[in-house]
Amino acid sequence: MENFTVSRLQGQQFFSGLSEKRIQTMLDTGRIQTYRRKEPVFSDRERAYFVRILLSGQVSVYNLTRHGNRKIIFFLGQGHLLNHDIRKTAFTALCCEAVTEVQVLEISRADFLKFMEEDFSLTCAVLEEYERYLWRLTHQLKNTAGNMLTERKIAAKLWKLGRDFGSPCKDGIMISLPFTISLMADFAGVPRENASRACKRLAARGLLIYRNRRFILPNPDGLAEFYKM
Repeated sequence: MENFTVSRLQGQQFFSGLSEKRIQTMLDTGRIQTYRRKEPVFSDRERAYFVRILLSGQVSVYNLTRHGNRKIIFFLGQGHLLNHDIRKTAFTALCCEAVTEVQVLEISRADFLKFMEEDFSLTCAVLEEYERYLWRLTHQLKNTAGNMLTERKIAAKLWKLGRDFGSPCKDGIMISLPFTISLMADFAGVPRENASRACKRLAARGLLIYRNRRFILPNPDGLAEFYKM
């Protein structure tokens, strides 16, 4: 297990506006749980007794359609709040799965609500996360419109993943998540065969390289221009 100090956490988005004392209190009160790749962090059959903050690794947040298919809503990295249901202990609306090995700070809902009452900066951190979720959802809806070509849908998803999880490599920008075509299909909300064909067409345009379960973007600016066409 990694060692998460107060100074290290202050470099993460969720904790950046919190005092050292508040972060230390959260560490002392909560527990850090490790989840292996593909292990569920929580499911839609679980009551929200804990508030969870991602400290390391990446997760997918998704729901299940009425046909039982998975629809990925977000990929989240370190320094993000995973809960959308802090105030109530109803069943959660979403599921969360580890994409890589992750470590999560889990704090009881009662303790977290008490901390929010005591510390307005923590309340602001929660509100900022919710505002960010809403902003991303508006773009998700726009980019999954029924009349949008599959290639453009996937191009938009890839550009966003490259911005959030990309790192430079000799061929362009490599998305650091271990990604499969099936996972991309779940993210774009299309059948796997359609996602595979769309990725091949993007590759033929020189906008995508898929190698060793990694997506590489040779021309991110060109990818952005393509999905905005």
